[in-house]
Amino acid sequence: MLTIILLLFNIVFSGVGIYLFDFKPDGAVDQIGVILLSLLLGSILMLLVLGFYIELFYVLVAKKLPQNSMLKHKIAKQMVSFPVHLTNMRIKVVGKENLPKDSGFSIYANHTSLMDISVLMYKLYDYPVAFLAKEMVEHLPFVGKWTPKLGCVMIDRNNDRKGAESIINVIKNVKSGSTMVIFPEGTRGKEIGKMLEFKQGAFKVALKSKAPLVPISIVKPKNYPKTIWPLPRRITLVIHPAISADEISTMKSLELSEKVEKIIQGPLNEIYE
Repeated sequence: MLTIILLLFNIVFSGVGIYLFDFKPDGAVDQIGVILLSLLLGSILMLLVLGFYIELFYVLVAKKLPQNSMLKHKIAKQMVSFPVHLTNMRIKVVGKENLPKDSGFSIYANHTSLMDISVLMYKLYDYPVAFLAKEMVEHLPFVGKWTPKLGCVMIDRNNDRKGAESIINVIKNVKSGSTMVIFPEGTRGKEIGKMLEFKQGAFKVALKSKAPLVPISIVKPKNYPKTIWPLPRRITLVIHPAISADEISTMKSLELSEKVEKIIQGPLNEIYE
């Protein structure tokens, strides 16, 4: 809905500019420079409207409602849907029935791009999804200050003490009902279809939170890097059966890491091998 509203603003703003400065003087739409400038200004004004929307609901909702408020999270999901729609991403979800009924659990997924956060938030619509993310995310214009209000936890990977504190905070958030997403590779993989080595420390969340762990594979087709906008870029989210808290309690960090890595890698192997 937000995307439709913003695009309508863009069309109206651009159309008004073209009408006033191209069509009205001579009754024809034939000034390429005016048309391009109107489209550019329409896009800028659309982004200003988006910025106003983000700021308004930050003051009215994000700052006031509890961390796991679904109203707050659904407003945030509308915000992240805009770049998903704008880049024409087509997302297929397989195995949604494998998600636990209650929201307090962890998700471990492979990390393929900056869009992973938006994709997971948008498609897991009924859960208060938050992330363990790099500190830079909190400093992003407009949206950065939303992250702690949604339950996201920033991690400084160059500071072991702060890193340990971040993991503790993620565990607390899971126990309090957040659905926390962890990328156990620690950073984005540069090659489509291949994962980096999992960091065992990332599995402290699953081992200590006493909550289910849901592995998710983010699968992109082989032609994904060559797909140029506005052609659709297709992604499949494969949601695997949850690993129960009871099963996790019997496992060591390395054992759990290897199990989750094998599960996530499975759908990737089907395409890339």
